[in-house]
Amino acid sequence: MTRESMVWYSDTLLVDAHNDVISRMKDSGLDFCLRQSATHSDLPRLLEAGVNLQVLALFAPPDHNKSATLQRILSYGEYALDCIDQDRRLQLVRTKADLAALTPGEEKLGVILGVEGGDCLGEELWILRLLFRLGVRLLTLTWSNRNALADGVWEEDTKGGLTVFGKEVIKEMEALGMVIDVSHLAPAGFWDVAKAAAGPFIASHSNAKAICPHPRNLTDEQLRCIADHGGVAGVNFCGPHLVEGGSAAIDDVILHIEHMWKAAGEDHVGLGTDYDGIDAAPRGLEDVTALPQLIQALRRKGHSESRLEKFMGGNFLRVLRDVLPD
Repeated sequence: MTRESMVWYSDTLLVDAHNDVISRMKDSGLDFCLRQSATHSDLPRLLEAGVNLQVLALFAPPDHNKSATLQRILSYGEYALDCIDQDRRLQLVRTKADLAALTPGEEKLGVILGVEGGDCLGEELWILRLLFRLGVRLLTLTWSNRNALADGVWEEDTKGGLTVFGKEVIKEMEALGMVIDVSHLAPAGFWDVAKAAAGPFIASHSNAKAICPHPRNLTDEQLRCIADHGGVAGVNFCGPHLVEGGSAAIDDVILHIEHMWKAAGEDHVGLGTDYDGIDAAPRGLEDVTALPQLIQALRRKGHSESRLEKFMGGNFLRVLRDVLPD
């Protein structure tokens, strides 16, 4: 399918708020800039799908040795920056001006680097500032484990929220111009972020708990809170987050989207696919090139072009224009 033949394509940038392909490519010795068969995505397929702006997650599994975690995160960052330096089709987005330079229909992928899990910070704010200097513009505060910032969803029974350091990180991120991401965060920490954050925050890849009661999903109250703060929740393609048992299809993704629209409003829901961070993609969305099929399916259900354009990227773009530095 060529870009010209994709009738869903519009003047709106298509934005995906979470993709784990960088760590998978680096660990497997693969080239992100070439078409691959062992991953859900790569640069050629992202461009084929019409994706204009991709948050590339830098994720290292939890390790008690925070220095080792930081080294691994930095290795993924170097890999991503090498790809950006070597391929003219990639553009690192650091500022509002970089964001404004992206053009729908152009054969170029804007990249926002995000760190998934604040473990690599240890308890040092200077590491956050260093990551910012290296181009990182999003931090998912925790993975599902506990770190020095807060408890993840695996620890939610402890009722632990943001630590003193976690609150300092929130303040510093807002001063720098970094997007605060609450996916993976335990509920107590979520509500602490809602109190501590002066501006919008997002859940880059989290679904609706009312549809599937997975700990990683968000209640309607949480979805409304994100909306009240001007933020966005990104719909995740992970099977166990879509249906109990985990065997999901495109219609299950649509159920979550439509429920999240009802709970948060159409201005506060977007895409956070989690491609290459999930074991198996939903049937009908086997890799990133199937994204046009999702938009077409939503269109067939009668959803307006305005709503679809917000979902495709307009909502996340609004947050980025608000948060990124000048």
